[in-house]
Amino acid sequence: MDAMKELSRGELSSLCSNLAKACEKQQLFDQQKQFLELADYYAKHAEPADAANMEAIEAIVRGDLDSGFGPAFEQAHADHDRGALRALTWSQKATTLLDSLLKRYASKGDALIEGTSVWVCEICGFIFVGDNPPDVCPICKVPKSKIVKVRG
Repeated sequence: MDAMKELSRGELSSLCSNLAKACEKQQLFDQQKQFLELADYYAKHAEPADAANMEAIEAIVRGDLDSGFGPAFEQAHADHDRGALRALTWSQKATTLLDSLLKRYASKGDALIEGTSVWVCEICGFIFVGDNPPDVCPICKVPKSKIVKVRG
């Protein structure tokens, strides 16, 4: 078992945000509110991302694209798991788009997102940079109500 590590405030914010979404799906609205408050607290106290963190993210994304999806697809095919295949297809598409976005960010920096918004599909992870999200997610086809604006 790997040694446990202390989570950063940004990681804690993401964790609490995800737990809030899980509570919402289970209609645990009081707990959802509490997790959102925690997520906001940790987000306000998180360290800003730096170039080293961006390089680490790029490496993880590239690793997923280069070697992570293949074995997962093979196993899903072997198990005849249509749900897993659908989720993997969406994830691979979203990760490919993320890779492209990270490359654009590496060359343009914050100018890429200045004066506009960043949106994320809650279902598949599709990321969109622009003033308004698309009416339908191009990857998983959910309505724009599931594409939420990233705060911060």
